[in-house]
Amino acid sequence: MSEILPRLPAKCVGRAKKVCKEWLSCISSKEFVMMHCRHMCKGSRQKILSIGQESCFISSTTVDLVDEKTMITLPFHVRPSDVWILSSLNGLLCVCLRNTFEMLIWNPLIRSCINISDSKSYGFFKIYSDAVGLYIDSSNDYRVLHIKRGRFTVDVMAYSRRTSHWKRIPFLQKRHYHTNGYVWSGGTFCEDGLYFTVFQFWLAGDIVIIRFDVNTETFSEIGFPYVGNGETCQGNLVNMNNKLHVFVSHGFIDMAVDLWRYEDEHWSKVMLFPKISYIPTPVWCSITHVSSEEKCFVMTDWGEVYEIDLNKKTCDLFIPSDWNHTIRTAMYVETIVPASLQ
Repeated sequence: MSEILPRLPAKCVGRAKKVCKEWLSCISSKEFVMMHCRHMCKGSRQKILSIGQESCFISSTTVDLVDEKTMITLPFHVRPSDVWILSSLNGLLCVCLRNTFEMLIWNPLIRSCINISDSKSYGFFKIYSDAVGLYIDSSNDYRVLHIKRGRFTVDVMAYSRRTSHWKRIPFLQKRHYHTNGYVWSGGTFCEDGLYFTVFQFWLAGDIVIIRFDVNTETFSEIGFPYVGNGETCQGNLVNMNNKLHVFVSHGFIDMAVDLWRYEDEHWSKVMLFPKISYIPTPVWCSITHVSSEEKCFVMTDWGEVYEIDLNKKTCDLFIPSDWNHTIRTAMYVETIVPASLQ
């Protein structure tokens, strides 16, 4: 129960529930789910979840198995193309239904899903304006942070999986982050913080990192790594070995990519990539780290997936674009974490 079962793939654990009542009780416990999740979230376990026009499937991050796909049945009464992936953490996805703007927490493997929108207009996502991040607080409660930009304000709400309720959280006393000239990334959870990049859309605009402390529920600003005066740059935040890192893409026509690590309230450059033939700009892609293999995946909004080898300093096409089918991709790990405790 403590050494073998927690290390088995989630599908095997699901089948193990049927062995006897004792195993069912143990595997269903909060302690076992947390222990199993810690093992599954190691880098080599990560997979790629893709949602297309008519289907949803999971594929491996191993080159030899990338063509093997596991089809997923959607629990929503919508077309797959109407599902927008907002955030992913420990096997849970926060998604938005584009036809109703409702937000849901969903574990595709165990088919667990809950609609977190309510009659008070909480939990309705505005595409291209709002920002969302999944995180875990000090009490091990899974939460959703929803940042809504109004005409003159930034409103922040947090949803608790444990209580199934929303609550309001005060934001920074700066108003300019609400304007349409700023673009917010999705949240990246690392240690006890949830991080967002906020940048001005035009060339050489301001860029800053907003940190939400998940324990004190307060916001703060973190300066962006300095890459040069007036140089156009953009960034993708990643959690690498439980340390906050950022891939900084800088330049315009001939773009370069650097990897920086944030530690002791300072940024340090840990890798300078040579000029790579093609890295999609972070406006239309995300970069997610797979720690055990020292590889990263660049995932574009049009379905292409590139693999960056941190040792060889190369970038290769891993999954080609399927313009007719693939809509959204996300890194995903198969766990037995339920979407709801109710």
